[in-house]
Amino acid sequence: MRWLWTRAARTASAHQLQRFVHSAAVVALRPYQEECLRACTDALSAGQTRIGISLPTGAGKTTVFISLLARLPSPTGNPKATKSLIIVNSVELARQSAEQVAKLFPSWTVEIEQGVKHQATGAADVTVATYQTLLQRERLRKIDPLRLKAIVVDEAHHAAAPSYRRILAHFDPDIRHPDKEFVQPNTITHKIPVIGFSATFSRHDGLALGSVFERIVYHRSFLEMIKEEWLCDVRFTSVHARLKLNEVTVSARTGDFNAASLARVVNTPTVNDLVVKTWLHRAAQRKSTLVFCVSIAHVESLTQTFRSYGIDARYVYSGTPAAERRALIAAFKAGEFPVLINCAILTEGADIPNIDCVVVARPTRSRNVFAQMIGRGMRLSPSTGKKDCHIIDFVDTQTRVQGVMSTPTLFGLDPDEIIEGELKALEERAAGNKDLSQFSASADGEELPEVVVDVEEPTSITYRDHENPFSTVHGASGDPHIAALSPYAWVSCGNDVYVMECMASGHIRITKSFSECNLPFGDEPVY
Repeated sequence: MRWLWTRAARTASAHQLQRFVHSAAVVALRPYQEECLRACTDALSAGQTRIGISLPTGAGKTTVFISLLARLPSPTGNPKATKSLIIVNSVELARQSAEQVAKLFPSWTVEIEQGVKHQATGAADVTVATYQTLLQRERLRKIDPLRLKAIVVDEAHHAAAPSYRRILAHFDPDIRHPDKEFVQPNTITHKIPVIGFSATFSRHDGLALGSVFERIVYHRSFLEMIKEEWLCDVRFTSVHARLKLNEVTVSARTGDFNAASLARVVNTPTVNDLVVKTWLHRAAQRKSTLVFCVSIAHVESLTQTFRSYGIDARYVYSGTPAAERRALIAAFKAGEFPVLINCAILTEGADIPNIDCVVVARPTRSRNVFAQMIGRGMRLSPSTGKKDCHIIDFVDTQTRVQGVMSTPTLFGLDPDEIIEGELKALEERAAGNKDLSQFSASADGEELPEVVVDVEEPTSITYRDHENPFSTVHGASGDPHIAALSPYAWVSCGNDVYVMECMASGHIRITKSFSECNLPFGDEPVY
């Protein structure tokens, strides 16, 4: 089955996608996108061939890396190296990238190498391939290193994984192949730039991205993009509940919570009820809410809970047929229903600008995963009347499990800085999905009653609203004031602990301590 392009396309060969004969589209790049391209070309001109670019979700990184490919010349001494390879991690990203190539540069040929349906020849100007397909030796052989001028890795925080290194080592001898018996092809005659793009350029599993990339040459943060109005405003509500996350096991491979163990804590009638009631109280007027769950069973249970309150909620998961998935997402984009629930399907690469509320119903220890989830709602969408995105996440306040990500920690705020108080009558407000207009959504903390059920339930709930991520920036214990002291990418882990990844050399960790020497005031903390 061939990939079909727009009306401008003509019939292609059995393996090749349509070739466009029109001139390249004129692309008006944003100022920071031009800065990013200059940083990339400067680094490549200086001899660095394995570089990373950190751009938040919604920054237009696909446009940036396609524009970069257009500006890169063939290597000196090998004018035949004119082709480019884009490596992605899902069929959705493959389709999006290929469509954008065709839109921006219609004169280029573009092919997709993915699964059985999409078979590339390797002769196109740009080949977009999923890493899963390239792990098949006969599919990887189609990509001739002699013809390549650049490789782009989308969602490049995955690049240190053995699966990606099995592919990249085929094109660059400086990237170590995970298999000791691997023999480097003799066809490599020039350095092929490997350029990684990600919204979250770090890994939680301890694998060093320095095994692939030499340097991050450009970085933009969520806060910078929001402040400059390239991303939408955000407001967020952190719901502090006794979820007993200390009883959840942690995966030794990923460093995040084990999904099955986490599901036993969060996929309960009580917690699902809490999620829906919080949404009803805080976000019922939102037009397009995306909800993230921990497992397929959790997706199904939470969907039923939403529906029990009369809310048209639908779900998508790995088993949803491709055609049905596309139809669901298209209907959600069109505003035909208000709540879409998913598990690990729309975390990366989903381009749904109208999302104006994100509910994180699955606690995570991964900064990457958390940033990817909330990033789904940060795209601008003026055509739908979207003004901001409301992010609702659930945090364990009983056990204070270290390393759990939340909206405050991602935006550099103190996760412990919450308004303690009694939350009032939320169950009555949400019961039966009745009219909620009589209830105000105060930022001061109100009381939730205890809900008596036959499972372990949160005995108290506290939440705090922030109208925007800058509301308490000057009093934060996280990134903002650290950013004023240091130009480097320090990450706040809460409790005055900060970590900076040093690519191939591990990481630096600083914590608050008290000096043993006699300070003028005797009790001033030092770092």
